[in-house]
Amino acid sequence: MTPSRSLPAPAFARRLDRARRLWEWLAFATGALIAVKVVSYLYRAFASYVVERTGSRVTAGIDSPVVQAWFSIETGWDIAVILLGGVLLLLWLRLIWLSVVLAERISPGSVRYAPWVAVAGFLVPIVSLWMPVYAMSDLGDVSAREEGRSTDAVQWHPALIVILALVSFGLDTTSLDISGSAPMDMASARTALHLVAAGGVGKLLLLLACDGFLRAIRPGQEIALADLSSRERAWSRTGADRADSR
Repeated sequence: MTPSRSLPAPAFARRLDRARRLWEWLAFATGALIAVKVVSYLYRAFASYVVERTGSRVTAGIDSPVVQAWFSIETGWDIAVILLGGVLLLLWLRLIWLSVVLAERISPGSVRYAPWVAVAGFLVPIVSLWMPVYAMSDLGDVSAREEGRSTDAVQWHPALIVILALVSFGLDTTSLDISGSAPMDMASARTALHLVAAGGVGKLLLLLACDGFLRAIRPGQEIALADLSSRERAWSRTGADRADSR
């Protein structure tokens, strides 16, 4: 039995809430950093076009103090995006783990995968195309039942999350392939910049879709945790009454 499974419901609720709140803050911070990078990519593409057409770096504004200051910190900015993205992924997997554990506690057999399998499904190539969809759909169904909603409705969040992840990182890969080719003219460089900017927009949409999924299952989880707390208090009173009767 994992520590999460054995935690009293109030302690489990606090752990889940802390992970959720931290994920929200980091998702906002990561999204803000990515948004700045998207603007940077689009500006570079624009500046490249202006320089190619006019031959003037002044017109493109490349040599301005603001742009040069940005170029000086851009590498550090990229590192921050990567590090925050890695932490955000770990927090997301933790939230999936805790959500699956909770689903098993309130409705044994309601999810297809054990917590570690559900988490691994997001990381293992090929199976990550469908396992996350099933894992998140099960969580959505469990939450819907707790709220008294129908589970027959099509859940679009899980599929959208997987599709956005594939598209956004696929655009990044395509951009890198173009950037790595040699020789590369300015038109090809602009294409690569447009692709990576589109990938950044895809990541912003991905963050919104993940946040939407967490918000969608949250009411059902809170109902379930309140019910578990009530049951635990009832069991504690029953145990105390039996001890007194002896």
